[in-house]
Amino acid sequence: MPSDKSLKLIMNLLHHSGAARMASRWLRGRGAIFMLHRVTPLAPGSFAPNSHLTVTPEFLERSIARLKARGFEFVSMDEAARRISARESKGENSAPFAAFTLDDGYQDNHDYAVPLFRRFNVPFTIYVAPGLVDGSATLWWEDLEKLVAARDNIFIDLPSGRMEVDLRDLKQKEQGHADLLRYLTTGMDERRIQPFVRELCWMYGVDTTLPPERQVMDWQAIARLAADPLCTIGAHTINHYALARLPVDLALEEMSESARLIELETGVWPQHFAYPYGYPAAAGRREFTMARQLGFKTAVTTRHGVCYHEHADQLTALPRISLNGRFQKTKYVATMASGATTRLANKGGKLNVN
Repeated sequence: MPSDKSLKLIMNLLHHSGAARMASRWLRGRGAIFMLHRVTPLAPGSFAPNSHLTVTPEFLERSIARLKARGFEFVSMDEAARRISARESKGENSAPFAAFTLDDGYQDNHDYAVPLFRRFNVPFTIYVAPGLVDGSATLWWEDLEKLVAARDNIFIDLPSGRMEVDLRDLKQKEQGHADLLRYLTTGMDERRIQPFVRELCWMYGVDTTLPPERQVMDWQAIARLAADPLCTIGAHTINHYALARLPVDLALEEMSESARLIELETGVWPQHFAYPYGYPAAAGRREFTMARQLGFKTAVTTRHGVCYHEHADQLTALPRISLNGRFQKTKYVATMASGATTRLANKGGKLNVN
């Protein structure tokens, strides 16, 4: 995908020219799965590299209203799978569906998003990683943001020697954070990332204890939601690892055991799965096959796109549309839901499942 700035220019052009709306009938497919993480009225600070993961309740409410006005029907992931796979002749010309999904189970989902979904009778799916719930896994990307925000510099020991990361001003913090993120997600064993960031925070005196509004829900809250007819609880691995960076046996265990633990706590075996991070380097064909073999009805990525009938044979490699904190205008939601940006992301194609 283009940069945020370029993508905004493209979407503004598609929206204001009317091209997105005109093309919607041919490009929107069967519908769209929307991806959320945090939903909170808390405003991000000047240094907020994770701001794309946060939207306001007001934006979510406006998005629901905009999609409803455009004729979208709000459905569960069970119904989304059925509609993608349906072979009735009306096919792509039927009313498109919208399925809302939320990754990681943040407490603010319970406090702000769930009341909105209930008020408007909108089904939703929350993907839970048991390790995040019980505290054995960490929201390391948030800890890294706190560390960089708090420090003027840090030192890290690399195989090639000690490196200083200069973090004195906003520009250096943004660059330093990007460099650290790249190193952690490409140059370090996946299982080492969380303890490494935790140790860095301890070394530099940065408190990684999350305030209540940033914690994930506990099992009691998750179990109550599992009993809500509007809510589906899905699996999200145990430790929020990028599965493609794990050995096959550990990847399988992360997927299957997360489902088992969720059933143990809620009484319901999860039928749906979300790949942590979800981009190609984190989940690919091997993981899509694993999810299918483990019996998940669907599995969602973070690859951008709407859902087409052609996804009927790729239900464990489904794309989503991110309700992104950097794009909090409903015109962008409508434009992405039209399918126009799907073809842009997929270089003209419908599917991205490799």
